Amino acid sequence: MRIIGEFDLKEIKVTVFKYGERFSVKYEYNFMEQTLKFRDGSGINTYADIKTFSESIENEIVKAFDIMEKARMNGLMQFYQDNAEDFDEII
Repeated sequence: MRIIGEFDLKEIKVTVFKYGERFSVKYEYNFMEQTLKFRDGSGINTYADIKTFSESIENEIVKAFDIMEKARMNGLMQFYQDNAEDFDEII
C-alpha cells in the first residue's frame, strides 16, 4: 500500500492510499479517524475522483466525527465515574 496523495477538507486531514486496484481514504480529525475503501469498479478510479467525492460528502464526514466525539466524551465520563477513587468524606 502506498500513499498517492494528501489534502485537507477544512480541519480534516485526508490521506489517499492505493493498493493494487483498490483505494483507501483516511480522514483524520482531533485524534479520530474514518476510513473508506473503494474497490475496482466502484466508479472511484483516480485521486481526482476521490477528492471530488470527499468534497461532496464533507458534511457527512463532519457529522460522523461529531458523533464519534460525543461517544468518546460520554465513554470517558462513564469511565471516570466508574473508576473514581473512593475518598473518606471530610466533614
